[in-house]
Amino acid sequence: MLALMSLTSCGDIEQNLIIKADGSGTLETSFEVGEMMSMLKGFEDAGVEDDTLPVDKEVDAITPDVEAPKDPMQLLIDKVTNPEYAKDFDTIIPLVSIMPDSIQKKESRPDLVKKLAVRMKSPASSSDLTIGLIMNFDNQAQLQELVKYMETMDNSSSTVMAAASPGGMKAENFLVFDADLKAGWIRFDSVDYTSMSEEFGMSSDSLMTGEDMGMMEMMLGSTKIRSIIHVPGDVKSCTNKEAIITKDNKVIIEYGLMDAIKQGKIPGYTIHFTPGKS
Repeated sequence: MLALMSLTSCGDIEQNLIIKADGSGTLETSFEVGEMMSMLKGFEDAGVEDDTLPVDKEVDAITPDVEAPKDPMQLLIDKVTNPEYAKDFDTIIPLVSIMPDSIQKKESRPDLVKKLAVRMKSPASSSDLTIGLIMNFDNQAQLQELVKYMETMDNSSSTVMAAASPGGMKAENFLVFDADLKAGWIRFDSVDYTSMSEEFGMSSDSLMTGEDMGMMEMMLGSTKIRSIIHVPGDVKSCTNKEAIITKDNKVIIEYGLMDAIKQGKIPGYTIHFTPGKS
């Protein structure tokens, strides 16, 4: 039960992509997870077992009164999301610094791990929490490598990574691109949400009941996916007619997660610009 609710009870997702003239840049993908974390804590306080976490029944039977030590990152999250915590919190943590040694030793791509970081933000006196995954890339091919790597990452041992990846590190949560920066175009392919649709029982051969759809609307109806692309030049146009082009050379595109799941696919688009700015 909690596995499904963890997947669905997320806030807005923001993809903030900065592309420099040489093809390098940064992609920060942020998830608003404060509501989800509060909900899970409420279940924990009520004595409801979280079936998203592994349970060692044999050990639990031997030492039923011994509480397992909390993840240090969970303790930090508990602290900064306490409404009594009166300071704004905003920090960037290299991913390698919060990976258990046992997982680091198994890493086949330590070069990619060094390109990743986690950002946590929580306003003062608030239970709100935003967790961002930062990818620093040297070129567009490396960004695609990083996204593929994130899909295969085992995040079950990290509170931060588990919270920041509703439904897992799926490729549709990340903004990858193709481009010819000298010619002045950046292209984003269509995003396929079919697999996520099927997870909710919305495949072509399966119909959800009115009650199921109502529950989906309640949990996902207000969730937005917002893409912000910082372009290395003066933006001329975008083939997505609903895109907002700002004076400081950003293109902003927003759509509802529920709409994406229903449609199964979000169309791609191309940005045209005049090269020149880094």
